[in-house]
Amino acid sequence: MCHGQSAKSVSMTDWTHAPVFGSPSAGDLAVVRPSAYGLVTDTEACVAVVRTPQGLFLPGGGIEPGEAVQDAVVREVREECGLDVSVGSWSVRAVDFVYSLTEYTHFEKRSTFVDARSHGTRVAALEPDHELEWMTPAGAIACLAHPSHRWAVAQWVARA
Repeated sequence: MCHGQSAKSVSMTDWTHAPVFGSPSAGDLAVVRPSAYGLVTDTEACVAVVRTPQGLFLPGGGIEPGEAVQDAVVREVREECGLDVSVGSWSVRAVDFVYSLTEYTHFEKRSTFVDARSHGTRVAALEPDHELEWMTPAGAIACLAHPSHRWAVAQWVARA
């Protein structure tokens, strides 16, 4: 995805060839939510993950209207982890059907995963129930809650 592409462009992207994880619940309409997640690495090639009351996830989340994928990742990583990051050029996309316990809503998450590098500076995270942890890629694949997140880490490992 090119820098500066808007969320509207993301929603207009052809998602028919993206892998799909889960399925829509029978009789429930899933809300389409463009999302962006960062595979953030440190100097020791560990991956940043966020521990929340709902489980372990890659840092990221919903893309705001008019926001580019890269900008969403930078914002979300800062909010959830307190880290400043630079987004790289690698990316993959996947669709994940999930139910949000906090929003009581079924979502069709159209997620773009990008690589990002931490600058090492850390500020206070804005989300107190989110705890930053560093894991090996294999550890992250074993522990992440969403199958699309596990798949994205495996794709990132296999990129070389």
